[in-house]
Amino acid sequence: MGKGSSSEPEGSALHTVGSRVWLWRQDGGSGDWLRGEVVAMAGPRLRVRLEDGDERECAASDIPLQNSSAAGVEDMTTMSYLNEPSVLWNLKVRYQTDDIYTYTGSILIAVNPFAPMPHIYGLHMMEQYRGLNLGELSPHVYAIADESYRQMRKEGKSQSILVSGESGAGKTETSKLLMQYLAWMGGYKDGSAGRGAGGRSVEQQVLESNPLLEAFGNAKTVRNDNSSRFGKFTEIQFNAAGRISGAAIRTYLLERSRVVNINDPERNYHVFYQLCDGASEAECATLRLKPAKQFRYLSQSGCFDLKGVSNAEEYRRTRRSMSVVGIPEAEQDAVFRTVAAVLHLGNVAFVEAAADGADASAVDPATEEHLAAAAHLLGVDAEGLRKALTTRTRQTPDGAIVSPIDVKAAEDNRDSLSKTTYSRMFDWLVEKINTSIGQDTNATSLIGVLDIYGFEQFQENDFEQFCINLANEKLQQHFNQHVFKMEQAEYEREAIEWSYIEFVDNQDVLDLIEARMGILDLLDESCRFPKATHEDYANKLYGAPSVADSKRFSKPKLSRTDFTIDHYAGAVTYKTDNFLTKNRDFVVAEHQALLGASQHPFVCALFPADPDEGKAAAGGRGGTQSSYKFASVGSRFKRQLGDLMEALHRMEPHYIRCIKPNSFNRPMAFENMNVLHQLRCGGVLEAVRISCAGYPTKMPFLDFIDHFWMLGLDSPQQLDDAGFVRLILRRVLCEEGWQLGKSKVFLRAGKMAELDKRKTEVQHAAASAIQRNVRGYLARKHYAASRAAVITMQAAARGMAARSLARSLRRQKAATLIQAFVRRWQARQRFVAAVRAAVVVQAAYRGWRARLHTRDVKQHRAALVIQSQWRRHRAQSSYLRYRSGVVVAQSLWRSKCARRELRRRRTEAREAGKLMQDKQALEVKLREVQNVLEAVQNQRNDLRQQYREEKSQREVAEARATELQRAMETQVAQAAAVGAAAAAAEVAKRQAVEAELAAARQQVAASAESAAEAHRQLAAEAVELQGKLTSLERQKAEAEIKAQAERQDLLNRLNNAVAQRNAAREEALMLEAKLKQMQDDVEAGRLLPAAGAAAVSAAAAAGMVTPPPGGTPGTDEGMMDRMRRFMQQIPGSSPVREGATPQATSMGGFLPCCTLPTALFLLPACLSAAIRTLNPHLHTPAGRVEGPPSTEPLSEMDRRQRELYAKQQQLLREQRTADQEKLLAAIGENLGFQGGRPVAAVVVFRCCLQWKTFQADRTPLFDRIIATMGSQVEVHQENNAYLSYWLSNTVTLLYLMQKNVKPASGGGYAARIKASSQQVTRGLFASSKGSFTSFFTRTGYGGGSPAGGEASIHGGAMGGFRQVEAKYPALLFKQQLDAFVQKIFPMLRDNVKKEITPQLAACIHAPRQAGARGARRTTSGAASAAAVAAAGGEVQPGTPSTPGGTRGAAAGGDGGLSPHWSNILRVFDTLLATLRENHVPPFLVQKLFEQLLSFVNVQLFNQLLLRRECCSFSNGEYVKAGLSEVEQWISSAGEEWVGDSWNALAHIRQAVTFLVIHQKHRKSFREITEDLCSSLSVQQLYRISTMYWDDRYNTETVSPEVLQQMKSAMQESSNSAASHSFLLDDDSAIPFTHADVERMVDDKDLLGETPVPKQLKDQPSFSFLHKKLEMALQAAA
Repeated sequence: MGKGSSSEPEGSALHTVGSRVWLWRQDGGSGDWLRGEVVAMAGPRLRVRLEDGDERECAASDIPLQNSSAAGVEDMTTMSYLNEPSVLWNLKVRYQTDDIYTYTGSILIAVNPFAPMPHIYGLHMMEQYRGLNLGELSPHVYAIADESYRQMRKEGKSQSILVSGESGAGKTETSKLLMQYLAWMGGYKDGSAGRGAGGRSVEQQVLESNPLLEAFGNAKTVRNDNSSRFGKFTEIQFNAAGRISGAAIRTYLLERSRVVNINDPERNYHVFYQLCDGASEAECATLRLKPAKQFRYLSQSGCFDLKGVSNAEEYRRTRRSMSVVGIPEAEQDAVFRTVAAVLHLGNVAFVEAAADGADASAVDPATEEHLAAAAHLLGVDAEGLRKALTTRTRQTPDGAIVSPIDVKAAEDNRDSLSKTTYSRMFDWLVEKINTSIGQDTNATSLIGVLDIYGFEQFQENDFEQFCINLANEKLQQHFNQHVFKMEQAEYEREAIEWSYIEFVDNQDVLDLIEARMGILDLLDESCRFPKATHEDYANKLYGAPSVADSKRFSKPKLSRTDFTIDHYAGAVTYKTDNFLTKNRDFVVAEHQALLGASQHPFVCALFPADPDEGKAAAGGRGGTQSSYKFASVGSRFKRQLGDLMEALHRMEPHYIRCIKPNSFNRPMAFENMNVLHQLRCGGVLEAVRISCAGYPTKMPFLDFIDHFWMLGLDSPQQLDDAGFVRLILRRVLCEEGWQLGKSKVFLRAGKMAELDKRKTEVQHAAASAIQRNVRGYLARKHYAASRAAVITMQAAARGMAARSLARSLRRQKAATLIQAFVRRWQARQRFVAAVRAAVVVQAAYRGWRARLHTRDVKQHRAALVIQSQWRRHRAQSSYLRYRSGVVVAQSLWRSKCARRELRRRRTEAREAGKLMQDKQALEVKLREVQNVLEAVQNQRNDLRQQYREEKSQREVAEARATELQRAMETQVAQAAAVGAAAAAAEVAKRQAVEAELAAARQQVAASAESAAEAHRQLAAEAVELQGKLTSLERQKAEAEIKAQAERQDLLNRLNNAVAQRNAAREEALMLEAKLKQMQDDVEAGRLLPAAGAAAVSAAAAAGMVTPPPGGTPGTDEGMMDRMRRFMQQIPGSSPVREGATPQATSMGGFLPCCTLPTALFLLPACLSAAIRTLNPHLHTPAGRVEGPPSTEPLSEMDRRQRELYAKQQQLLREQRTADQEKLLAAIGENLGFQGGRPVAAVVVFRCCLQWKTFQADRTPLFDRIIATMGSQVEVHQENNAYLSYWLSNTVTLLYLMQKNVKPASGGGYAARIKASSQQVTRGLFASSKGSFTSFFTRTGYGGGSPAGGEASIHGGAMGGFRQVEAKYPALLFKQQLDAFVQKIFPMLRDNVKKEITPQLAACIHAPRQAGARGARRTTSGAASAAAVAAAGGEVQPGTPSTPGGTRGAAAGGDGGLSPHWSNILRVFDTLLATLRENHVPPFLVQKLFEQLLSFVNVQLFNQLLLRRECCSFSNGEYVKAGLSEVEQWISSAGEEWVGDSWNALAHIRQAVTFLVIHQKHRKSFREITEDLCSSLSVQQLYRISTMYWDDRYNTETVSPEVLQQMKSAMQESSNSAASHSFLLDDDSAIPFTHADVERMVDDKDLLGETPVPKQLKDQPSFSFLHKKLEMALQAAA
């Protein structure tokens, strides 16, 4: 395709005024495509205005049309106009926005950025491209690698990836990325086959071999400082499971001629310069090295160093690479010895020498040292090497004939040896690398990555360029066939009618070069003649009909020996001056024999003996054989190329074309002509030609309708998409140039332009109509506004006049009123001023008098203060002086006494007898301490005895208190009676006296004195009686106070007893059923009741219990009767046993009369105490046998007692096991919830408390509970309702254990165990810290806590109660519960993720709706309903209790929410309802929804960054509408349940907001990064900005200045950033901790009455569940 060619036909039928076109402008020797616009059409020529304002006239065929898209496209085959400038412009636009990858169908074009771009590579990007079809995400090298891997796995066929491009285009780096992805996808085979030396992976070893191969196979060329001068085909081998099993590196077409011949300013292979500059002094002496400038093979060019590259450092790097690959040190030395030998061979020069009149040559004496050095390094004799270089041997029947050769032949001989040696050494290195990596000969399939040099065209092109271009012609033929096959496959897939499409084939070029009597054949023929020259070869080319008659071959006019070949990438002229020299590669027998006998094994291995030649020499007949065997470099190249093409034909190809954007290796520099040349050389434009030969435009129906919907506005509504497209095409194109496939429309070249022209005409007509109507509307609007303005002005003028008149009248009235008020105000002001002045004068005078008085008072007080301070100071000073003197005197006296005591003690210390006195004093003290210890022990025993006596005195005190109360009442009554009698007697006496006085009035005078005396006696007696009454009343009050104190003390003791009795009642209720069974056993004769009497007697004798107060409510009389009958059935229960104490008798009489709970509680303790009384060595509290065994035979009573105890223990174990089975069976079912509490969790916790499982050293209960829960979760792991139920139960149970269970403290626990074993006879109402061995204690369910309570609580639990001290099984159970919570929560979260993941892919991409922007929908109503149903959007009635209950009804309607968003919100609704129904704690629900919405954020945001079609304006509006629905759902759900989940969508919200804002180009960098998108990184913002495209208003993205600021910020942060990825990672960690569970769970509903499951409601052993947990904890506390 030339510079003016395009895919449109000639003529102006496709152009119209306003059409945007491309125009080629020639500028000197080069040119460029410029953008322009058609401004006028004058006949066949069009006037085009360029962007710089320049206007030109040109033909329509010279100005291809531009594409309508303002931004580049990811796949260039989707462009409407597929022409050369459009391809170039698309690559340039994408390159400027760092989109370096672009598709052309299935071909990937990679433009070298010349800058690191870590954000688009790495594991995070591999994860995104894994398993996706080609084209689903943005173009990437990973997509090609994934496509090849999936095709290999699917079809079982080997794949090949051909990476081509010129030097510096990035082929090697692209190959590395391909191998990294394939290694990641394939993994590595188990065992040593997948890993090579040192345990490194295959991919690592392949990459580590690159520096080594670059050193020996890369060289500097005109265009690239590190150009690969060989082709590398890396095979990655896979086994049947798709795992990497091995790898191999194949090299092709090494440029051997570069070893002996280079052009200025190129360089030879890097290893030569590295060896000269990097070898150590010892190595230089050994290898006899000199500077590179002194070696002829290197001095042919003036370039010895590369900019920015150190040859010495590269030499060390090459050495390290050889070690890494696995080459031993000795072989490394041999390799570099061979390299040095090649350099020395190049310095061997020849001079003419006479030999019997024939031309001969000899080694120049000046270069003898190099000959000797070469012979020494190669391990051969110097004379033998001299002979091999200067003579030729012919084998004849008569023997060998040795003849000299001339200087030219000797130089060719030397160069041939150098090239052969270097080439074989390179092949040895490749074989060594393959051996180190390890190949799998049994590999099922493989993926080959071909990295080969691209098409080359220089000012002067030599034999190397000829071979390279031949290889590229071969690869281009393979490429053309593949592209045509893909094009044909798409036609067949869409089922359109097509005929054989002719495409330009380059087979004629290959025939010209490779066919019989072609260029290569004629070259080999000329090389066989030693005297032939390049002129002879050129004449042969010009004269050979097979060459000269070819259309692709031509002879330049200004040269006699050059020739030109018209390649697929353009015409290239080759100079034949060095063709013959570089094509000759003689295999000299002398060389083979000489080096094959070398002293160095390495050189011998490079030149092995050829068995075929030996056979030929031994069996040969007459004739002469030359020792020179001609080998053609071109023929070998052709043969290797054929092998490569044969291998590629067996594989499915994939193509990557690498482009070098500029020749300066600078980022962001794009040279149009340079890139255009590479596009031609890479065959990209050839692929465009092939596409244009058929149907270059292929558009899906929806895209076509979205582009041309305005051409069919009057179409019937019932048409489907295909019918609507067909209608438009027939109207515009008639029946020619288009076909409809199954899902696409196919257009011939130029048809798209006709459609666009018609579209432009329709749009222009519509614009004219719109303008006409708008202008009329504006004129009418202007007239109406003017008329309204006139009317408004008239009304305003009239109103203004009326308002002026009214204003003057109001002012006159207001003036009068103001004057009156002002005058009144002035008079009042004068009066007020006079009053104020008088007051001020009075106040000033009074203040002056007060201040004078105040000053006198202050002076008087100050004088008093000064006097007091002075007197105090004088007295204090005197006292301090006196005290100081006393202290000094005391100190002196004490010092004197101390010195005197010191002298005395020193004297005593010198005496020998002092030591004996000290010893005796210490012994005395020791005896005193022992006596004190014995006294303490005696006191302890006395205290124990006193404690027992206090118990018996307690009853006496109670009886005494009762007697004192009764005596007090009697005394009070007697005192009252005495007082009343005395009063009555006094009254009687007074009456008698009065009677006597009345009777003896006459004797008054005579007996006055006696009467007065009697009266005085009576008064004294009355006073005495009154005093006695007062004394009695005082004694009564004192007795009442004392009785009240004793009563209060008794009540306190009684309350303590009642509290402990209530705790014991729980235990007694549980034993009721067991006692009934024991009674039945006794009645049936299975148990001997004698043990009961012994137990009761022993317990009573030991004083274990105190009878509780009578009259306790809740006594079961029926049970008491059965208890009495049971005790009466025990023989010896009534009579007193021999040796029994009185306390035993009283106990035997007490037990039948006690209340039921007390009796039930005391019976086991009595039995246990009796057993220990009868045989103190039988059992310890822990149940272990202690003490020496009895030698006497057991009595009948002892034997029966032991049997009774064993059966009791067995019954308890069986009962506990049965209870556990019932509990496990109950929790295995869904027990539901009551009052917001999970029944199963509370029941399990209460049972563990009641059974003292938390304090047990060993118990299987916890493991069985975990197993039951685990089985339920595993069976129903896909059911969110079951998971929510168990999550609620496990969290609640974990919370109960965290709040109420703590690890047992070592010291306290051990003390309680010791006390329990030593003081088993302690009373029931003794110290609260005491304990006794319960009847229920057994191994595995051990006691140690006070009997009768649910647990021993020690503080910190719910409700302020104390915590249970738990053993190891309980603590392990708590850890298992925590693990269950951490298992169920992610299972629930992942279930929801799986459910919403299919919907998220559709939520980020707006559905394509064809039609006239809402005026016409191309999909009928039935089809729309089917689409909604297919997407899972069937309308379901919502749940009233959940937010969004009516959302489904609106999802299916026009303009409503997308069915995908509706489905996601419906999933959230269902999940929230499930969680609330199962009473999951709100904080867990919040964390769950935060993680789910974070997952939605990550998925949507990553898809937005990876899919360019998602970064559009309309797509942003679509996603924003969906996010607004999510926001409404979060608001309706409530903060209690979803918390701050809206913040989890920050990234996608800000990204979408950025997409839909207008005038992005006016936003500054600070506004974008700080205000609009504060949560997004600069890499993410740059990615969105470069991928954005406005499909609605065709607006621009951010300004170039902002983009440049973003790039600068990215470069600044690239060094410090921990991760360069612009993608988000999904956080799957558990978002809460133990502290969160303990802090967030509300315990207000957990302390109430425990709901009893129906499975346990009728079970007596679970009756304790009826009591509130709060009451149980309080009683236990």
